[in-house]
Amino acid sequence: MNSQPFVGEQLNSALSTYPLRKDIGDSDPVCVMAYSHDGFGLGHLRRNTNIAARFVRQRPGSNVLLLVGCSVGSFFGSQAGVDFIKVPSIVKVAAEDWHPLNLRISPEKMKGLRASMIQKAAEVFRPDLFLVDHVPTGVWAELLPTLQMFREREDPPRTVLGLRDIVNAPDTVRELWRRENIYRAIRNHYDEVLIYGCPSVFDTASQYGLDVEFPGKITYCGYICSDEPHKTRKQMREELEIRKDKLVVVTAGGGRDGYPMLQVCLDALQLFGQDPPCEVILIAGPLMDPEQKARLQIQAEGLKVRMLSHVFDNLNYMNAADLVITMAGYNSLCEILRLRKKSLVLPRAGPSAEQIMRAKYFAERGLIDMIHPQDLSPKLLAKRVMAALERDDYPVDDEAIQLDGAARAAVHLSELLGQRVYESAA
Repeated sequence: MNSQPFVGEQLNSALSTYPLRKDIGDSDPVCVMAYSHDGFGLGHLRRNTNIAARFVRQRPGSNVLLLVGCSVGSFFGSQAGVDFIKVPSIVKVAAEDWHPLNLRISPEKMKGLRASMIQKAAEVFRPDLFLVDHVPTGVWAELLPTLQMFREREDPPRTVLGLRDIVNAPDTVRELWRRENIYRAIRNHYDEVLIYGCPSVFDTASQYGLDVEFPGKITYCGYICSDEPHKTRKQMREELEIRKDKLVVVTAGGGRDGYPMLQVCLDALQLFGQDPPCEVILIAGPLMDPEQKARLQIQAEGLKVRMLSHVFDNLNYMNAADLVITMAGYNSLCEILRLRKKSLVLPRAGPSAEQIMRAKYFAERGLIDMIHPQDLSPKLLAKRVMAALERDDYPVDDEAIQLDGAARAAVHLSELLGQRVYESAA
């Protein structure tokens, strides 16, 4: 299992080791297709988007086409070489249970629609590499026709599975993957598995049995963070006209599942009365239901809180804060680690154990503070906010946490493309 880091000088070497194709000239671009099922939030899409942005910068002239399930135009800036195909949206209503989000059609019809769109796009685009985030066979196994089509090609693309650090409780994942034949699907259809995390935090490969099932095919990349620029703390606070010494930013990420967390935050703020110890900015998120946003706005009336529907520069708001309150989604915590922000994390209780597990492991390392969902109450939250604003013992420096996962993933994908040509020419 390869868990060695890719760093600085290795990049040029990795990109020049092999020609990309033995039968094309410089005018023929490298084509990568990436899939994110997007059944709940923006996390899967953000990881693929961050990798795509880094890949096209490292591979001038290359193209990345992202297959996505949520509307992205308002949330992600475009750049040369990167574009999106929107498939009909779904929503995860329970563990391994998805429903159509907007269309009034059956899950069976939705599966057929999405699967046919994905396969047709792959037929026409003919990617050199196919990157799948999180769900090896896709929702409802919608990727299997495309993966089988790739296997039947004379020049099949490299296929890569990208997994976040924590999927769910290990016993749950192992049982599900055995029952749904996921291990066999990975063995039959994937050349490599990239893990977007650090084994010292959570040994994904070992916990989910990947090291035994796929020895030699696993690479830890570190955590995938956005590398977009952001304003300094001072610049953003001046822009926001912050008057008090302390600023708390409450963010629900994409916001699809953020309503309960924001409700309890507003209840806690009410306990501070008319002279709170800090300024508060609450950001609902672009995917939150408009009716839920309206109810939060009513709840916030009379409180000393600035309520925002969503923002396009979440990093700037977080960087301005003395304390960030958020859930324990992958991207939210990666942003906190990148900015080295003091945080109070309120993981959601379900539908999987992912967020509770991630918050627990990060808190044990002194990277965040957390409140378990079973303990969460407005009174406790208010107390912990007051304490967190005064604490200076976290986040600690942790050399084991690698935050350049997008760059490492892009380099590894480039190496795989080179190997594809080398093997076909042999």
